[in-house]
Amino acid sequence: MADHHVQGSFAFTCTAAESALIEEAWQHAADLLGDFTPGEPSAEFLAAFMPTDLGNPFNGLLGIFDDPAFPDFGAEIEIEGGVDCVVSIYGTTDFQPGPIAELIRNCCQESLKVKPIGFDWSYNCSRARRDSFGGGWCAIFADHVEFETTQQQLARRLAIFATAPVRDPPDPWIDDPDHPSVDWIAEVLNGDTRLGYLDWALARIEAGDSTDALTVPPPA
Repeated sequence: MADHHVQGSFAFTCTAAESALIEEAWQHAADLLGDFTPGEPSAEFLAAFMPTDLGNPFNGLLGIFDDPAFPDFGAEIEIEGGVDCVVSIYGTTDFQPGPIAELIRNCCQESLKVKPIGFDWSYNCSRARRDSFGGGWCAIFADHVEFETTQQQLARRLAIFATAPVRDPPDPWIDDPDHPSVDWIAEVLNGDTRLGYLDWALARIEAGDSTDALTVPPPA
């Protein structure tokens, strides 16, 4: 028998009104999970988690969970501050990236219009089970959420290597024909790079190979 854990811990800054909305939604979810009667939802909560059934003002919130009958974020929450609040969310056993991301997206529209919020997580196993270790990241924008796992990133990188031509690293004293040193010098003078010529050329070779590999048409 093996235990699997999903873990995450992060913090972000939002307005006091947004943090209050997060706290309200979190409490409603906890009450529903524990079969307690939730408190009266605020107008701000109903606007953020618009119910699809007027008979149940909480089904908009329940809809962000994979299982609406089990509204658990798998984490703890702490909120600090006054005008600008720091919200910390953390869990070490069953951290739920999807519902947590949707909670933030629905509650923090004002802050997300200024800049996105992101976090990462890990998953592991108490035994050395194959493919039972990894993690991922989440980027939250005002209008959508993006996720990716380390397994997806690794598979993409291996696919790029499989389709891209193998090239020897360039000699730092000989210009790569596709990436001449005059271009590197221009970027250095403009403050656009701090890489040496060799690392700069290699980075552009890899970026070009990645683009080519991603645009290779599938076999007929």
